[in-house]
Amino acid sequence: MTRAGLTYDPSSYETQADPFPVYRRLQDEEPVHHNAELGFWALTRFDDVQAGLTDHETFSSARGNLIEMIQAPEPPPEMIIFLDPPRHDTLRKLVSKAFTPRRVARLEDDIHTLATGWLDELSDGAGDVVADFAGLLPMAVIARLLGAPDADQAWIRHNSDRMMHREEGDLARPADAAEAGAQLWTYFSDLLDSRRKSPRDDLASALVEATLPDEDGSPRRLTDVESVSFCILLGVAGNETTTKLITNGVLALADHPAERARLVADPGLWPRAVEELLRYDPPSHYQGRVTTRPVTCHGHEIPAGGTVLLINGAANRDPRAFDEPDAFRLDRPSDRHLAFGLGVHFCLGASLARLETRIALREFLRRFPDYDVDRAGIERAYSSNVRGLSKLPFTTKG
Repeated sequence: MTRAGLTYDPSSYETQADPFPVYRRLQDEEPVHHNAELGFWALTRFDDVQAGLTDHETFSSARGNLIEMIQAPEPPPEMIIFLDPPRHDTLRKLVSKAFTPRRVARLEDDIHTLATGWLDELSDGAGDVVADFAGLLPMAVIARLLGAPDADQAWIRHNSDRMMHREEGDLARPADAAEAGAQLWTYFSDLLDSRRKSPRDDLASALVEATLPDEDGSPRRLTDVESVSFCILLGVAGNETTTKLITNGVLALADHPAERARLVADPGLWPRAVEELLRYDPPSHYQGRVTTRPVTCHGHEIPAGGTVLLINGAANRDPRAFDEPDAFRLDRPSDRHLAFGLGVHFCLGASLARLETRIALREFLRRFPDYDVDRAGIERAYSSNVRGLSKLPFTTKG
């Protein structure tokens, strides 16, 4: 099934740097790609990825959403993204209360104040987009939602980055990443313990006070594993993906000066710009699943128990679904991308990520309408399914 010279390996740093040529070949030549060495099948066309994301009964999340999780001998932690309905639905209802439209809308002023504060410190018109701005904002917002002290934000972010890192050509979690995960587990366990003793108006307090229906219908508290897993999920996923989305946006607008000029002239285009960025260069590129039954697709059978990668990063640039898919265009209809997934696992924090990204990029461009990025100084972050930068130096022109 695999043609000579055509292999998709998500652990390859070269592929992570620019996966889109590989994606296009897979879509055209092998819409069902089997990497026998790494033991997975990959779907890259929009319709196939969309169908897989919405069929949780066939494409299960119960073994995790990363190759290394799915193929590990032990089960993944008790996080909602690693659960199927009905248990997934029960837990999702609880944590979704933190991301209601009303609650997210109330954060807008705080996000704006935070963003403009850090941009004020870049008054000389030069710096690192990640270290000085994009890496700070999402972490601050998530930490305040959870109730983590401001002084701990840099530590949480540092360990989040460590936990996500993967080495070249190796999908296994390195020892340092495992140690970072253990440290985050201890940190959030302690935070929850402090809220049991002294509740506050934050998500950590809500988690320790929450009740769920048990199997017999009687109410029960969240287990320690469930509550700590919630905190790690929000503290890591709610921070690093939005950081990379904002940074990808600064780079995309540097690469497309005509579209950047349109945004400077018409700030009303920002909601559309964020949707196009999510399509064009999303932070999350694949969602791993396990088949519960044999699946036939494009004449090929994926067996039951097969590891399948639903590559939404490829689907968002499928020419069968989008005109000029490799172009960044503000006039593109914005209601079809799969950057946040689809179905029962549609990203809980999508509305917050959209809000943070819109405010961050709008304010950045308002301050620096004509900037350059130092391409020689760009550094990339490497993980399993999240693609983005760890360093993006910029300077203003003139």
